[in-house]
Amino acid sequence: MHIRELRDEEMAEAVKLRISCWPEEVGGLSNVELDYTKEYAFWMDWKNRAKENNDVRLLYGVFAQEKMLGVAFGSFVESKEDPQHGVELNGLWVYPKHRGKGVSLILLKRLLEDFSLLGAKKMIIYNYHSAPSNQYYRKLGCVVVDNEVQTKDRILVDIFSGDFRVMNLRIDQSINRSGSIM
Repeated sequence: MHIRELRDEEMAEAVKLRISCWPEEVGGLSNVELDYTKEYAFWMDWKNRAKENNDVRLLYGVFAQEKMLGVAFGSFVESKEDPQHGVELNGLWVYPKHRGKGVSLILLKRLLEDFSLLGAKKMIIYNYHSAPSNQYYRKLGCVVVDNEVQTKDRILVDIFSGDFRVMNLRIDQSINRSGSIM
């Protein structure tokens, strides 16, 4: 198992993974179906416009024998939560059959390491309130600092803030408890 930056040709699969995770991500509260063409165009544009927007956007995948297991996208915060020292977790999606094996931990750890080298100290995470993954972020030491309503279905979103040091410590503890990843 290894982690690396996503190549343009792998973005199609990453977007399909994101779409497949959508119903769970919104906790089953949305009737909105994501359109592959629109999602792909959005994420490719987002990825390719980093320099134009004076941003760093990191897109990583975890692979086993070149088979994608999960992906994570991160960028510097563009909002009021922490414009100077924060990054936003723009997406973290893992195929269901690879969950519970440390894939998401490896992805987050890599984002934390790389953004830390650029001076970031905390991560902002927008996560639907009813999503099962809220517990995951709490276990990593993240705390809800605000809420907002998103989507045309008006779904409540928790805005988490996580300190890099705390998150790294919790990730290392989780990896050590499991004995090994995968």
